[in-house]
Amino acid sequence: AVEIDGYADRQDLRISLLKVARKEGVRISLGTDAHHPEQLGFMELSLAAAALAKIAAERIINFMSVDQLKSWAQSVRASSEPKVTRPARSSRASTLAKV
Repeated sequence: AVEIDGYADRQDLRISLLKVARKEGVRISLGTDAHHPEQLGFMELSLAAAALAKIAAERIINFMSVDQLKSWAQSVRASSEPKVTRPARSSRASTLAKV
């Protein structure tokens, strides 16, 4: 997922990059980087950037239900877990294991 940071002094994510994220099907998170309650209003800037990039509401994590969010997080975790494969044991290794 990519975060759109609406904090007015730190808007470093360009609309053109958000359009690339949209085309690639990346999930988007809207944030404010708020350190004070008044700064929560910066969410409007995050939402405006998403609208300008034509990010569908279905792609925005903030708009997911709790069940959808849990399911998505579980699928991301499952897809990022390393796949462990064990090499086939040679006949010599099998013989040594029996000794």
